[in-house]
Amino acid sequence: MNIFKNTLIIMSMAALISACATGKNAFDKGNYQTAIDRAVNRLQANPNNKKAKDVLLDGYRVASNYSLKRIEQFKRSTDTYKWEKIFNEYAVLNSYYRDIQRCPACMDLITPTEYMVEQDNAAQQAANVQLALGKDALAMKTIETGRQAYTHFQSALRFSNNLPKIDSLLDEARYMGTLRVLIEPIPIHSRSLELTNEYFENRMFEYFKSYSQNRFLDFYTPDEAEQYDVQPDQVILMEFDDFVLGQALIESKTVEVSRDSVVVGTYTDKEDVTHDVYGTVEAEFSRHKKTLASSGVLNFEIKDAYSNSTVVHRKLISEDVWIHEWASYNGDKRALTKEELALTKEKELPPPPAQVLFSSFIDRIYSQVIDQVQRSYRGSEL
Repeated sequence: MNIFKNTLIIMSMAALISACATGKNAFDKGNYQTAIDRAVNRLQANPNNKKAKDVLLDGYRVASNYSLKRIEQFKRSTDTYKWEKIFNEYAVLNSYYRDIQRCPACMDLITPTEYMVEQDNAAQQAANVQLALGKDALAMKTIETGRQAYTHFQSALRFSNNLPKIDSLLDEARYMGTLRVLIEPIPIHSRSLELTNEYFENRMFEYFKSYSQNRFLDFYTPDEAEQYDVQPDQVILMEFDDFVLGQALIESKTVEVSRDSVVVGTYTDKEDVTHDVYGTVEAEFSRHKKTLASSGVLNFEIKDAYSNSTVVHRKLISEDVWIHEWASYNGDKRALTKEELALTKEKELPPPPAQVLFSSFIDRIYSQVIDQVQRSYRGSEL
């Protein structure tokens, strides 16, 4: 009984696999492109497969009629993008043509129809539509419509390379859609420290130039804006409200440490043999830690250059703690661990100069500025 049951299962699976391979299941579900593809593949491997022949005959007839009817429907519609849809249908019909052309057994059954002329015409029509939409968007002369125009012109190029003045239109759209941002110098105010933020300014300007690549964005320093006679759309202002150093603090902790089974001496037995003597060694270990906290605030603001209204305003806060550790001991150094012994070789150091601590603070604030810039100009990609 089990043998009979297993045989039925195997036969059912074989039938299912065969149906899938010939494309019948896909045809029954209305997946005509898949059905034709599978039938062609099966006939290339086995030109006498009857099921694959039946699927190809029925599939090509039904699929072709389906696409041709959709084409006629699209032609009668008022859909702005109807030519793109017509192009896609002709592309499907031509894919059937190419697949069948590569299969001699398929050509014995069907003479497929080529629609390359029709597809090319639909592509040109679709390109013309995108071109017209782009020109309409350009005529509105805003940053947003400039970006829309650029997208339309790029879409037109996907359908046809035979478009007069397309390069100049793309340049015009990109120029119109580009947001020009002036980066003001970055001052720093500290009540008691003499600091320079040249490192931060240079790093930020390098980032802005890099970030603007392949975006509708241009960043300018004041000198560049004057040199190129640029009227900015927005202004980024960054200012260190303050940078404060705390007092250096020293914490010390002394503990008793010991270690067992340490050789503390030797003795010689009656037979004149020397033996180690093991015992416990002790020491008084003192660990010292010096800390100096620093903190600051960067005021980040984006303003509209025409109205002077605030677009974005954030207070970016960061702090850093400089730490130095060293140690000393009294007693037997063999009672110390390797880490403890290494610390005893360190000496007390003075805190780094304020500028060094400020640079460390800048490294921490930099990532916050980057995050804010990316949030503010999200969606500016070409």
